[in-house]
Amino acid sequence: MRPIKIASRGSKLALVQSNHILSLLKNLSDGIEISLIKVSTKGDRDKSDFLYKSDSIGFFTSEVENAVLDGRADIAVHSLKDLPTACTEGLVVAAVPKRESAADALIANRGFRGLHGLNTNKKSVKSVQSVIAALPAGATVGTSSLRRIAQLRRLRDDIKCVPLRGNVETRVEKVALGKIDAAIVACAGLNRLGLADRISAILPPREFLPAPAQGALAVQIRTADTELAELVSKINDTHSRITVEAERCILTSMHGGCSIPLGVYSQISGDNITIDAMLSDVEGKKYIKRSKTSRINEANSCAEKLAQEMLAAGGREILDQIRNSRNDEIKR
Repeated sequence: MRPIKIASRGSKLALVQSNHILSLLKNLSDGIEISLIKVSTKGDRDKSDFLYKSDSIGFFTSEVENAVLDGRADIAVHSLKDLPTACTEGLVVAAVPKRESAADALIANRGFRGLHGLNTNKKSVKSVQSVIAALPAGATVGTSSLRRIAQLRRLRDDIKCVPLRGNVETRVEKVALGKIDAAIVACAGLNRLGLADRISAILPPREFLPAPAQGALAVQIRTADTELAELVSKINDTHSRITVEAERCILTSMHGGCSIPLGVYSQISGDNITIDAMLSDVEGKKYIKRSKTSRINEANSCAEKLAQEMLAAGGREILDQIRNSRNDEIKR
């Protein structure tokens, strides 16, 4: 096998994820020579305001993809939730390794008595309502995700959501320093960085729905690279791929990315898959949540039907309202 180069964003989390893929591939054969190259993305450079106000298509991925397309690298590693649903011409996702936790986590100031003891070591999972209810009146919660904002506001309209950008460590530190009262961060990133002890509570993903494909990685290669495809396919996890592809089917039907408050979570039990999805306005007032179960081999069809049900139940009006508001803001 020829030497392989993996393109990665330069953040600590991205490098941890890319090194994980490197290790998985090296475990297939000790003789493979693999190295990493760092790529700076627009998402890494632009840390202003809420993410949804940006042109978020390919915000964290396009420049990493370009490194593979122009031959600087052979593999791109992405957080799959950041990857646009439309495949980039000339590239293919050759593997989705075993998925990390899809859940979101609350990181709160340790001084909040009501949140004492809400941690990952508890065998009993706390409900989302009880966790969010424990935050003080008017608490400032850091997040740049419309999905998280909508679900938080639905539970507590007094909570103040503030923009929170930067790497995971920076976001965690802002809570520790008291700059914000709490933050919502993906469990997967915290786990991968060894920061799970900073979690105040895990938000059950069927209650507080995560982003489509949250916690999963995408291993992308050139479409024509059949030699590498054979190797990379060996680290694919079938169940992880089925669940995230079903979730991304919902996203495709909604024609959205980070700019819409959409949450999706799917899980496999036996021969069946259950898909939960939510769509809301930004204030959490118009809130649509639906669930559907099917056989695993009909997962994508089930997802498409679920999306159409949500659109027919008022989802189209919500999406139109959000897009019109965003266009008006851009014109200003």
